[in-house]
Amino acid sequence: DIPPFEFGHLETYCPISIGGIKGMGEGGAIASPVAVANAISDSLASFGWKPLTRLPASPEVVHALRGGGGNAA
Repeated sequence: DIPPFEFGHLETYCPISIGGIKGMGEGGAIASPVAVANAISDSLASFGWKPLTRLPASPEVVHALRGGGGNAA
């Protein structure tokens, strides 16, 4: 069951952008890096690697997660 809820909409003008708009398209870009980081952590956990706790997930950062556990690739 889901409790009742209300949607609200609040418009605020941005004085420094063209047309006063802001926040165009940022919502979809927030979760993607986190999803990739979780996928990396989940895939390496079975090898005993440490979890990924920071981004960007460069090869050096990911390799440092090995921390003595797992098999050599």
